[in-house]
Amino acid sequence: MKKRMLGFILSAAMVICLCAGCGADKAAEGKDTKTEKTEETKEEAKKDDAEEEAGDDNILDDVVVDTSRITVKPVENTSGDEIKIAALCVPYGPFWLEVVNGMESAKKLLADYNCTVDLIPLESLDGQLFYDAIQTCIVKEYDVISTFGVSDSICPIVDEATDAGIAVYFYNSDTAQECSRVAFVGQDLYAAGQKAADLMADILGGKGTVGIITGLFSVNAHELRRTGSEDQFKEKYPDIKLLETVECSDNDQVAYNVATDLLTGNPDLSGIICTANGQIGTAQAIEDLGLEGKVKIVCYDYMDEVIEFLRKGTINATISQGPFDQGANPIVYGYNQVITGKPEVAGNVFTALDVITPENVNEYFPE
Repeated sequence: MKKRMLGFILSAAMVICLCAGCGADKAAEGKDTKTEKTEETKEEAKKDDAEEEAGDDNILDDVVVDTSRITVKPVENTSGDEIKIAALCVPYGPFWLEVVNGMESAKKLLADYNCTVDLIPLESLDGQLFYDAIQTCIVKEYDVISTFGVSDSICPIVDEATDAGIAVYFYNSDTAQECSRVAFVGQDLYAAGQKAADLMADILGGKGTVGIITGLFSVNAHELRRTGSEDQFKEKYPDIKLLETVECSDNDQVAYNVATDLLTGNPDLSGIICTANGQIGTAQAIEDLGLEGKVKIVCYDYMDEVIEFLRKGTINATISQGPFDQGANPIVYGYNQVITGKPEVAGNVFTALDVITPENVNEYFPE
């Protein structure tokens, strides 16, 4: 197994143990071999359960490092001091692969600057997991933490990290509540929701019935997109009927089932907006029901499967958000802040809202 994968597993073990409050002392030498094997078996079972809960497929084996894609340039580490950065992520699904590609690329880039980047995978987008992981990073005395701004529940521990002298950066999702994070790197999420509504309205000619499948109601990024779309429909498109939003747990298999129910229960359904993961399962449900071309999809991100559905016309538009940049840039920004003593960016660093359609997909992704 590759060293990189070993690093991920060790980091995951660290977080799981600390977050669960496991502080058992080392076993004394000469501990019974049978007991050791039993404990090892338990840990393997626990790990398997965690991976199953996390999502469809753990993507850590598929990471591709490419430092040439990083747009933020690191400054020289003239002090020679070692810098420690923690990058929290959720390693499941094709979207997260691009985020982790960015993180791993930043890790490789900064290795030449006496900077260690530890990627810390968590089991799910659960606020408590992120809270506990950040708390662990404070104890470990990291210089920088890059984290998904999962929910307002992490704000108190982010403020504690800042008070401890740690620079905290959010990527992909920002919290609704203000906290002391240095900057957010990601989409203008509410505007992205508005754009999705405008795209769907244009595709439908301004009238029809639309459903929204969101990832998690508890994740602020998904909520901003959802409310952006809902508000835009209500304010600008009176002839579009909006169904009640449903949740897919940010999981494509769940989305497949949710979309199937939505489609079979609403024969007049004209389009579906997916606010997060779930777009692949939704597109597959439409194809399996023979409704491609009849029910339109507007979604986000450009994973390989999404591009395939775009080329077939099953997905009608996807809005990009720069997942590689979200993974890489906060790490390099944080490193630069430690070296220079001041942040290079602050507030919101929004990524582009490029729209990819069946008509222009080959311009972005030549076959």
